[in-house]
Formats: sequence, C-alpha cells, structure tokens
Amino acid sequence: MSKNAVLKQRTITGIVFGMIVVALITSSAYGAIFLALTIASFGSFELIKMIYPDSVYKWLFAVLLNLLIIISLTQFHPNESLYLFWTAFSCITMILGVINLYFNIINFKSNWWLVSLLYLGLPLGLFISFLYNVKPYLPYFWLSVIVMIWMSDSFAYLIGSRIGKRKLFEKISPKKSWEGFLGAGMVALPIAYWIGITYFYTADDMYGIKPEAVGNAGIFWMLLAAFVWVVGTMGDLVESSIKRTFNIKDSGKILPGHGGILDRFDSFIYILPFVLLLLSFYLQQSNI
Repeated sequence: MSKNAVLKQRTITGIVFGMIVVALITSSAYGAIFLALTIASFGSFELIKMIYPDSVYKWLFAVLLNLLIIISLTQFHPNESLYLFWTAFSCITMILGVINLYFNIINFKSNWWLVSLLYLGLPLGLFISFLYNVKPYLPYFWLSVIVMIWMSDSFAYLIGSRIGKRKLFEKISPKKSWEGFLGAGMVALPIAYWIGITYFYTADDMYGIKPEAVGNAGIFWMLLAAFVWVVGTMGDLVESSIKRTFNIKDSGKILPGHGGILDRFDSFIYILPFVLLLLSFYLQQSNI
C-alpha cells in the first residue's frame, strides 16, 4: 500500500473513530459506559491474544473476568472509603507498570490473567462505577479529558518530529523524544488552566463539589492535565513494551491504519485511576 493510501486510510479511520467516541461520550452516562465496556472487552481480547495467540480459553476467561470485576465495582459509590482504596490501589499498580519498564519484573505469560485484571478490569470498572453512581453526568468533563489526551499526543508528535533529538525511551518507543514530551506539557498545562478558569468548575457544575474543597479551578485542571501528560505518556510506553515483548506492531486490526483498541486507548486507560482518585477525593471532602 502506498504512503498516500495509508495516510488516506488513517485519516478516514481517525475521523470516524473520533466521531464515534465523541458521540458516545456526549450522549449520556450509558453511552460512556458502553464505550468503557467496549474498551474492556476488546482490550482484554487483544491483550491476551498478544501473549497467547492461539488460546481461545484464555481470551474468553480474561474478558469474562474483567466484566465480572466491572459489575462488582458498580456496587461501590465513589464517596465510600472502599472505592477510594481501590482507586488508590489501581494507581499503585499503574506505577508498578511504569517501574516494570526499567526493571522488567513482570512475567506477562505466567501472570496474564492478573495483568489483564489490573490493567483493564480494575481501572475501567472504577470508571464505570463512577459513571453509574455519581449524578449528574457531565459529558463535557470527560470529553475534555479525551481531548487533552489527543492534544498531548499531537503536540508531542509535532514538536518531537521537528526538534526532537534526545530519545525518551528508545528501547520501547524510538520515535518519542524528551523535546516532544516536554513541549506537549508546556502547551497542555496553560491550555488546561485556561479551560478551568473559563468554562468549568463553578460552584454547582462539577458533581456538586463545594468550592472550598476544590480551591482554584485552574489549578485543578492543570493537575488533571499533568496526569494526562505524564501518566498518559507512561501508559503509551507500557502498552508499547508489551507489544515489543511479543514482537507485535499493533495490538489489533479493528481500526485500519491505527491498530487496535489498546493502541488508541492505552493512555486513557492508564490515567483513569488518577483522574478518579482526584474526583473521589473531592467528593469525600464535600460529603456528597
């Protein structure tokens, strides 16, 4: 396939994919839940298929296990201490995933079911629990999180492709550079601050969180953007490390020109526990 044909395919897929994601996120809480369940199901399938390409039993077991955990987590309201505990635990497991990039301590083959559970079932289950239990649903908050991920990736690529010289993690992702990474942050953080003070986080528009529990809206959004920028980049590297371990280019083929579900949602999955920890903490502070 020629470069022009590949570019055309990527562009068409990207536009259709983006429209579907935006439509689901903005439709209702149930639309966002459907999106999360789709990520969990297809992501589980893709993850286990990378590790065990011919084991249908393991694919099915991972998908069913994650769906069972997701259903169980909907019983916990985000203002409960147990929800906060599991969210903090999920953050810790994601940090361990980043540590594994440097020390290679996780055996994906022998711990395939646990990796699938902690990488997909737990964070997506916590996300679905939040969507299901906390009202009102704020579509443009979650859409803003998605847009910040796309924005961070785009600026990292644009800046890195022009001035990038020092590799961020050459062994895992040769195209990522420190210049691109830092440039994305320098752009994303001020934009997030502007979004916060301009459009979001008045006294009544953010799940009813009391202003005194939040502080400055711009600071909150800069903190959120920092999670997207730093943790999202690490999530991309973690997924890339799994693919490199098993010599796979793309996690799947469901999105022509873009790969699989994990390839498109790796950063989103990784930042979820950190965003939810931030939100659930403020919910508890506000005694909702």
